[in-house]
Parts: sequence; C-alpha cells; structure tokens
Amino acid sequence: MLNQPADSVTTARDIAKSYNIPSEVMAKIMQTLTRKGLVNSCQGAKGGYILGKRGDLISLSEIIESIEGPFGIVECANDPTCDCVQLSNCNISDPFKVIQKQLRTFLSSISLADINNEIEMQRVVWQ
Repeated sequence: MLNQPADSVTTARDIAKSYNIPSEVMAKIMQTLTRKGLVNSCQGAKGGYILGKRGDLISLSEIIESIEGPFGIVECANDPTCDCVQLSNCNISDPFKVIQKQLRTFLSSISLADINNEIEMQRVVWQ
C-alpha cells in the first residue's frame, strides 16, 4: 500500500513479501485494519486491500493502536484505574504521564503519507 497509487488494490501477500513478513501475520493485520476502517477489503479475483481514507489522515498512533491496542510506557500512564500496589508511593507516575502524552502527540503527528514520502526520499538517495 505504501508507494502505490491512492486507488490501487494490493494483496496482503504482496505487502508481506515487500516487507519480509509472514503472509499469515500480514493477513491478520490487514483484517484488523479493515475492522478499524483504516483499509477496505476488496473481494474477487483482483481483490485485496485499499486505504480506507487518505494516507495523510491516517496517523501512526492510529495504526499502532488498531493493531496493538492502547499503548503506554508504563501501565499507570495509560490506565487511570491502575491498581499498582506502589501507586500511592510512586514518585515517577506523573513524569511518565507527561512522557506518555508527548509520545502520543508525536506519533499522532506522523501520517502514513509522511512515512511513504520518507521511504520514497530514501530510495532516491540510495539509487
């Protein structure tokens, strides 16, 4: 899907081959991304996957959270109901919450289009 025209259909097998990922793993990832609306599945002989919305509207944090669920540096930074036995005496919880917020902001600022553009620029440099 990277480095493809916006309306291009790509198979999970082709994506897996491009990134040296097992086809079965990529198929499950694509199913998850389809359920989350980031890609659309196209059935039929020429079927595959196509982006569900423009690449500049899909953030890296959306992709990660779609596949992995909510991410956090430490549990208490991501879960306000954390039942860590040390939480009442913890002196690093608040700094980790700040770091967590900055990480989420950073990952949200990177789009799929940004990643694609960076890959293209590296290919030009290496050729």
